[in-house]
Amino acid sequence: MPPNLRTLGAASFGDPQRARLNSWLREAGWPRGHMNIAALEGYLVALIAWPVPVPSGAWLPAIWGERGWKVPTKISARTQYEEFVGLIVGFMQDLDRGLSLQPAQFESSVLRGSQAGAREAALRDWGKGFMMALALDSQGLKWRSPSTSAAVRALALSTSASTPLDPNAVDQVMSAVRTLIEQRTSRGPLGPLESVARPESANDRTMPG
Repeated sequence: MPPNLRTLGAASFGDPQRARLNSWLREAGWPRGHMNIAALEGYLVALIAWPVPVPSGAWLPAIWGERGWKVPTKISARTQYEEFVGLIVGFMQDLDRGLSLQPAQFESSVLRGSQAGAREAALRDWGKGFMMALALDSQGLKWRSPSTSAAVRALALSTSASTPLDPNAVDQVMSAVRTLIEQRTSRGPLGPLESVARPESANDRTMPG
């Protein structure tokens, strides 16, 4: 059954889990069109930054290249399915932790860590994954603020295969994501925003008297 992320506890996710997920996605046997780690990160970031009103788990099949609720043979065994979904959930939670900080701290280990020769392909895949998540929202840019719409367009331009690669493309993508995060009202599949401590402002301080 599709998992309900709002009822799941925190999943451990660090370098070993990231390496396991990256390796697993590179294996043969997946349906055509499944995501690699770059596309997956872009997809998950969009689901967090641009909340999409889809049923629990309905966003998962796009990751493994299916439509509708169909689990591929690659992870059809219960243990395989549970491990794979656990890694996806852990990855999403890990991304959300960085994005939820004030100010948001997200640098994309996938894009920053890719070698110069592979960075362009990773950037294109990242953007493709991000746009796939946005496409799940039938409202698109409707009712979005001008700054949000501008951030999405900047991100699309920076990752488009038809646009020459800008040396600052990764920085532009990160800036666009932070703009979206500042205006989000929920965390998509992860549910309502958690309370985050607000930095003290001058108006918050007690004046001496």
